[in-house]
Amino acid sequence: MAETVSAIIAVRNGANYLRESIESMLAQTVAPDEIIVVDDGSTDNTAAIACSFGSVVRVVSQPNAGQAAATAHGIGLATGSCIAVNDHDDLWVPEKQQWQLAALAADPSLDLVYGLCEQFVSPELDEEEQRRFAPPTPILPGALLQAALVRRSAFDRVGIDPTLRGAGAADWMGRASEAGITRYMLDQVVLRRRLHPTNYGRTNAAERDKYLLSVLRAKIRRTATPTPQ
Repeated sequence: MAETVSAIIAVRNGANYLRESIESMLAQTVAPDEIIVVDDGSTDNTAAIACSFGSVVRVVSQPNAGQAAATAHGIGLATGSCIAVNDHDDLWVPEKQQWQLAALAADPSLDLVYGLCEQFVSPELDEEEQRRFAPPTPILPGALLQAALVRRSAFDRVGIDPTLRGAGAADWMGRASEAGITRYMLDQVVLRRRLHPTNYGRTNAAERDKYLLSVLRAKIRRTATPTPQ
């Protein structure tokens, strides 16, 4: 049976870049079977932009609870046998789904397929910002949920913790590895990650660090061995 794909964007106040992100998902050589946008309490016109695509994009709203809770909400609504997650400001290359679905079909034991990530400075920024945000290494292995296609069964085994706000994806990746989720890295760029002044990690650095620290502590507790008596 052919895989079906539910694509999910969890977004708060992402009006500047959301349209481009959705368009990159709709432009896939193998289109997702559904796109779900979870509006996490936006105060701008994020929801209106998502709704402007009509029935090809399902839009749901929730009070602001953080990216992890919004992503978990979207996964709960998804009907596909595979899940793909994108950020509102990042872009999929056109062949992302085609390549990743082919890899899953070639190896039924795989739970997750990554690809490379190309970082780029958002083109509307001025010359000074272009220099400031220019990445030292433009292309990196995309060991990110946003660069992955994941079988739904993997999320059934290891769920996203909705309490972790911006650290939910990092926490999931660690727990998935510990749970034996099998993975493969393609040697093609599948995700273009936009760099700009309002990236979550820049505007919510204190919150991000707080939750990442809690993720690290939880991992240490899980992996610690009892002290011999």
